[in-house]
Amino acid sequence: MSPLASAARALADHPWLDGAWAGSTGALLLLSRQGQAEFHREGRQSLLDTLQSQLAMRDLAVPDNWRLLDAPPPATDHATIEQLLAIPRPRQITPIAEQENAGHWKLDLVLPSDLILFDDHFRTAPVLPGVVQVAWALALAAPRLGTSNHCREMEALKFQRLLRPGDRLQLDLHYEDEPGEALGKLHFAYRLAGQHCSSGRLRVTLAHG
Repeated sequence: MSPLASAARALADHPWLDGAWAGSTGALLLLSRQGQAEFHREGRQSLLDTLQSQLAMRDLAVPDNWRLLDAPPPATDHATIEQLLAIPRPRQITPIAEQENAGHWKLDLVLPSDLILFDDHFRTAPVLPGVVQVAWALALAAPRLGTSNHCREMEALKFQRLLRPGDRLQLDLHYEDEPGEALGKLHFAYRLAGQHCSSGRLRVTLAHG
């Protein structure tokens, strides 16, 4: 058994983890509920520092590359683990489902635990920055509503609830044309379990305008 495989086996019994898998370049971790709570409370680096310290105290190999999973890997063979470790940490979001009705879009999103943008805000409390929420609304609206990726003005921005790793969200989008005006309004709203998280109106042009 490789040194990193031994380390992963030792970590698999930690109460913060529901699983750990090692490749030649690092380790994949699946957080338990307790681990997710620790992650939300103290942040990624603090969680990893604690796990690294425990490995070092047992004289076990410490991985250089750590990845946080949201579900068990599809397979645990060496090739699959290496492929997962080689994928860059995500910066963008991809809807897991979507539906449209009369120009109103509802997108289902899950915030990946390994999202690199969680590192850029409050280091000890991973939350999705408001500027990212606005940027995602623009980026996701563009191919669906034909709106520009760039916002000229912002109105009625409200950020009422923090968005955290693992959250399952619904993003509502629709475009309101304003006759005689150069700019229309892109309305966006993020909701978690039906509860309002953030919303706003973004003054944009149509992409062909």
